[in-house]
Amino acid sequence: MDKNYEDLKENLKKEILEELKKDEREDFKPLKLSHGQKFLKGFDYAYEGLVYAINHEKNMKFHILASFLVLIASLFFNLSRIEMMFLVFAIVFVIALELLNTAIEEIVDLASGGKYSKLAKAGKDVAAAATFVAALNAAFVAYLIFFDKFLNFYDSVILKIARRPSHLALITISLVIILTIFLKGVFYEGHGTAFKGGFVSGHTSVAFCLSTIGVLLVDEPLVRLALVGLALIVAESRYEADIHSSKEIIRGAILGTSMAMAIFGIFS
Repeated sequence: MDKNYEDLKENLKKEILEELKKDEREDFKPLKLSHGQKFLKGFDYAYEGLVYAINHEKNMKFHILASFLVLIASLFFNLSRIEMMFLVFAIVFVIALELLNTAIEEIVDLASGGKYSKLAKAGKDVAAAATFVAALNAAFVAYLIFFDKFLNFYDSVILKIARRPSHLALITISLVIILTIFLKGVFYEGHGTAFKGGFVSGHTSVAFCLSTIGVLLVDEPLVRLALVGLALIVAESRYEADIHSSKEIIRGAILGTSMAMAIFGIFS
């Protein structure tokens, strides 16, 4: 009787293990996606990595906020295209290396099993050094760009900036996108991709930002009404498709509208 019971118990264990393995195989089956879907899915994976870094790394939060402030500062000075190019490159270089640093740290922890190792420490230190060198480069670039302009601040071309709405619009949209990604990363709740879900509706924030800029620059009432209508259509489409909640859409609308009004209200 005991022998039969043990045999039954062993057979049951084997069946359970086989079912679990079968479920695992089914879970990890590659999705059959078209080339276009695979391309968009790559953006989702990249976005998830960016959100993970912002959510788990204090340094990443600092870099994003610093980028935001530097772009704000660029509005006060007459930056040429070359200067703007170097500034943006320096910002992106620091953020990209911080992302690589985060990835290396996670891989080292996984390989070492969380145990202390001199080699693991060396790997993390070298990765951190790469980010540090990039940050020094960014500081040096900022010094070269802004030092003389700070000395001549009162002769700065704030009035010229007011005559260049294209520059204001580009900076405003960039700030809205950066702030949207930052808020999604900080308040990440385990759902949302680059194109779906999240704390703030990115599509809505950009749509309302563009709409507000258009309303501030255009005098025709019908054109203004059309711009506002298009922004509302974008917001409504995110809600109808069940991609964002009403709160997330409202946050996006407030973010895009307030940022455009603040920048254009101050500098034009």
